[in-house]
Amino acid sequence: MKLTSGLAVVALAAATLAPSAAAAAAVPPTQLVTDWIGTQLTDGVALGSFGADVGLSIDAGLALDATGRSADATRVADAIAGRLVTSPTNPYGYVQSDEYDSDPPYDFTQIGYYANATAKAAAFTQRIGRDAATAYDSANLVAQLEDLTDDTTGVVADDSSFGDYANTIGQAFAAEALTVAGSSEAPDATAALLAQQCPAGYFRFDLDAAGCAADATGVAPDTTGLAVLSLLESGNTSPEVSAAIAEATAWLESVQRADGSLEGDSSTPGANSNSTGLAGWALGRAGRQASAAKAAAWVRSLQVADAGACASRAPTGAIAYNAADLTAARVDGIAGNATVRDTWRRASFQAAPALLWAPAASTSLGVSAPVTAVEKSTVTVTVRGVAAGEQACVSFGSDARRVVGTGSDLAVAFTLPAGAAAHTFTVATLGGTTTATTSATAVPAVPPAVPMVGDLDVSRTEKVRKNRFKVDLMCESAQPCFGRLTVSTAGKVRLGKAKKVVTVARRSYAIAPGAEKKLVLTLTKSARKLLARGTVKVKAVQTASGARRAVTTFRLKAAKG
Repeated sequence: MKLTSGLAVVALAAATLAPSAAAAAAVPPTQLVTDWIGTQLTDGVALGSFGADVGLSIDAGLALDATGRSADATRVADAIAGRLVTSPTNPYGYVQSDEYDSDPPYDFTQIGYYANATAKAAAFTQRIGRDAATAYDSANLVAQLEDLTDDTTGVVADDSSFGDYANTIGQAFAAEALTVAGSSEAPDATAALLAQQCPAGYFRFDLDAAGCAADATGVAPDTTGLAVLSLLESGNTSPEVSAAIAEATAWLESVQRADGSLEGDSSTPGANSNSTGLAGWALGRAGRQASAAKAAAWVRSLQVADAGACASRAPTGAIAYNAADLTAARVDGIAGNATVRDTWRRASFQAAPALLWAPAASTSLGVSAPVTAVEKSTVTVTVRGVAAGEQACVSFGSDARRVVGTGSDLAVAFTLPAGAAAHTFTVATLGGTTTATTSATAVPAVPPAVPMVGDLDVSRTEKVRKNRFKVDLMCESAQPCFGRLTVSTAGKVRLGKAKKVVTVARRSYAIAPGAEKKLVLTLTKSARKLLARGTVKVKAVQTASGARRAVTTFRLKAAKG
């Protein structure tokens, strides 16, 4: 946009869903934004850093008029009446102002007459049903606009010592105002406006008496949207104007993103609510309902409507310029920074009328949740009745989630805490609140698994080679088998002067479920002496903490050779 002052569920125990008990009445987004616009006007005007900002006030008036708040729009017109020209109480006139040198001694140079401002004020005055020639005692806006329109080219220009800052937006308002007033200058002014339309279909921002070049390229959704609106408001239904409107709206649709948004021009890159809002307003007025609805839904997604547990410091009803601005305002608000507040006001004032085409919800607000679920499981809450672009808050305890409507049901997942309890999920919009409940059941305690040592598989006699012998271990359990295998003599044997149980070999092991393993055991020195005397009867004991021990007896015999 041109920020030119004045112009611009897992683990469900049951599949049945519990419906919400109450429905809520939706609040129209146009009502929200125009209510906020009203808070930004002081005695009918928008105040800026240097006092009354008449151009911004007219933006507010245009939005109020377009959305059906004609009485409020009329109050704006009444409030700007004394600020259009220089007077003892108003040193800076909007359409006509005394001009002075910028250097000492600051001598008076001339009275300046401003084309953009004059055209915009005249068009606004006519849109609220008044005669722009007689509505204000201080200035005949139609006559002044005629004076600022070139008799040969129809192009408007400033009469000012500061230079000429007229642009295509001003030309559009001029063509509208002069046509509605029945001025003889209207045909030329309209032709000059149509000359600003480039072959691709858009209207360029910079005003030039020469037509747009055949190879011109650019992106100007704000200028194009405003030009379309003025052509429509003018009531001119000539073939040339009708063709221009058709080409311009087709171009707007061609650059509209899949999500409904439009980017600004090179000076304001990225999707934003000003460009999208003005384009959506123009598309809606031109009868391009589907495209207008997409734009409106995207603009609505930037409108502050933080309800319930998602309440924030952002101003309810206002429209953010982009998603980053919305995120920041939810934390910091906008009142403490004049620049930030000004951006929000310009975005809201210019984008507000687009919300006239915002799709309504297909059903009343509601929420459903599983009737039952298991503790610590993930459950999916289903939210219905949130219109495309509408903000809603889904909360569960201290966990609050902002969601933006798509026009279809929304699924939001939450994880339940431990324990058996009834859990309530809440959905809130500015239109009301509704809830659903899930009953969680506790998971029965599972006793710890008993350790398994596995099964030892040996022959009646195992042969020993080079002081080593092998045994097979099998794990026929669903869990790993592990333990310690100790092989000793089956009873006391004489070794030296005493009789005692002699340890033959020992080893720890671990076996995967369903697997088997061959263990190699090495004889102790004492066992070697016993084996040298002949066959030794042994006992193998498998042990593990918490497991039942297993005992297997067999014999060991030295292999020949």
